Amino acid sequence: MMSSLSDLPCVKRTILIADDKPSNRELLRTILEHANYIVIEAVDGEEALSMTVEANPKLVILDIHMPKRDGFDVIKELRNSPELQDLPILALTASASLDEKDRIINSGFDACLIKPIGPAKLRDAVASLLLRSESIS
Repeated sequence: MMSSLSDLPCVKRTILIADDKPSNRELLRTILEHANYIVIEAVDGEEALSMTVEANPKLVILDIHMPKRDGFDVIKELRNSPELQDLPILALTASASLDEKDRIINSGFDACLIKPIGPAKLRDAVASLLLRSESIS
């Protein structure tokens, strides 16, 4: 059983970022690429769904409020897919309300971060979700 991130094989993992704001995607991509992840990007919920199926990322970071399909629509569809139901999914939101956070966790997200996000907090959340996912596999 793996007990820490250092026990994970040294393999670049692909992470999908879905956010409608280019500046948010750029910030997240920069942080994650410096942490040695491969990053792909979606500009809305529809693109996030298709890219998740096509690219098979190891983790998805979803903004809650996006055009076309919001994060709640996307996670519902992902959790209903047998192939993707165990995929680690991290929610991003600008809302710090308890109601929103409860709704996020009850919708099937594995974790939630409130914007703005510091680099260390993002890296820790991603690493923790990947470690949990890979230790279950």
